[in-house]
Amino acid sequence: MVDGIIFDMDGVLVDSERQSNEGWKWAAKKQGIDMPMWLIDSFKGAPDELNCKMFDDYFDGKADYWETKKLRTEHIYKIREKEGLPVKKGVKEIFEYIKANNLKCAVATSTRRVSAEKTLRDIGVSDYLDAVVYGNEVEHGKPEPDIFLLAADAIGVKPENAIVVEDSINGIKAGHAAGMRVIHVPDTIAIDDEIRKLTYCVCNDLTEIADIVDSINKPVINRKAVLNAFAGYVHYYDPSDGKIKLKIDHTYRVAALCEKIADSVGLTGEDKDVAWLLGMLHDIGRFEQIRCFGTFNDGMSVDHAELGADILFDPDRKDKVCVTSAQGTVYAIKNPMCEPVNVTVVKNAPRIINKFAEGYVEKNGSDLLELAIRQHNKFRIADGLSKREEMFCNILRDADKIDILKVNVDVPLETIYNATTEEIRNSVITDEVLECFYAKQTVLRSLKKSVVDNIVGHISLIFELVYPVSLKIVKEQGYVYKMLDFKSDRPDTVEKFAGMRKFVDKFLEGN
Repeated sequence: MVDGIIFDMDGVLVDSERQSNEGWKWAAKKQGIDMPMWLIDSFKGAPDELNCKMFDDYFDGKADYWETKKLRTEHIYKIREKEGLPVKKGVKEIFEYIKANNLKCAVATSTRRVSAEKTLRDIGVSDYLDAVVYGNEVEHGKPEPDIFLLAADAIGVKPENAIVVEDSINGIKAGHAAGMRVIHVPDTIAIDDEIRKLTYCVCNDLTEIADIVDSINKPVINRKAVLNAFAGYVHYYDPSDGKIKLKIDHTYRVAALCEKIADSVGLTGEDKDVAWLLGMLHDIGRFEQIRCFGTFNDGMSVDHAELGADILFDPDRKDKVCVTSAQGTVYAIKNPMCEPVNVTVVKNAPRIINKFAEGYVEKNGSDLLELAIRQHNKFRIADGLSKREEMFCNILRDADKIDILKVNVDVPLETIYNATTEEIRNSVITDEVLECFYAKQTVLRSLKKSVVDNIVGHISLIFELVYPVSLKIVKEQGYVYKMLDFKSDRPDTVEKFAGMRKFVDKFLEGN
């Protein structure tokens, strides 16, 4: 929840940094020194005492910091007499939004009181502010968190419920250290990946902040509603069936993994919720697959990803029927192998996706969700996808693959593969499957001839994980190593697994 927003001033509310840079360069020239841009950038958001130390260390007594700063300030005032003080895009809009939504707001600036008060009056935001904290009011300036903690206390907002809006590296560090969400609005300084990790998100300008706050306070994906909808859906299936229980547990874990991977690539707000939602929805088709066919084997039954997408997004598909029973209403594929009884074809049946994410679908449509679900079990994702589509497809596919390793360890193989213990322990690895493994390729379903082929195929999923964090999770969890400890009654199979173990060890050591 966001209860308040705390703004830096220079470079965030006012477009002052260009003038400041020019002022430092002019003052340095007057002092007979050359001031590098990196040193000027390091001053931004930091207290004078720290800036003075950095200045003295660099110039080693060749110039006085305070005199240089005085000259710089005088030059800035001359610039402003000609140009005025440019206000950043979106200032009026964001403060009107704050007022309309009953949020608290403050400014926390390293600038001294007299100068800052005049600036805030001149740009017309003073009347919106609940508090202002100045650099000389705290013992430790940015990058220490003191100024933001004092500002949050002044407006009565807990740090975890506050957003800091900053343009400087020192400010980002201070906001993060204060335990607040930091929104970076770039001005004259580019941030690297390490600093980016300290931010909640990056916005082009202030006009984008309202949407970020809304995504937190008024999410279009209501996770509690999604969880309730999922529980309601699986309620119509037999939880005493080990395969049904397996897929319920798998769903929750994949959703959590999707969120973890989304975090690793910097997704926030609604985008992170979308990744999580895909994890919750990706295996909806499994439950009908088990009810109708009693197997997870798509080749012997139906493509579970296509079935799940049809159930969620296309209730009017001609070969699908709505099955009404005493237990409620579920959807099934019309198939001679599992022709349901008491079938009633329902025209214009409601789309189940609306029960899970009506707000999101109304706002964004369902194309991205449907695409990712249909693609999650494919040998390769489709060509021609946008970068965004590709990203969400890969997040879901990575998360699903990671948890498949866990399922193969935690659940009896007899349950997963519909085979007896004797069949599993005497199974032979097909040569083509082993070739795919050593080529670091996912194994095509058509190549799998035996139960153990499926195990090898599942191990090979690690070779096509897309995100570094996915491989990190695989190594930390260790399930792939347990799968490679497969117990076989065949000496040739034992030998092949020993060779695969060495190959996987080497592969993971390099990642």
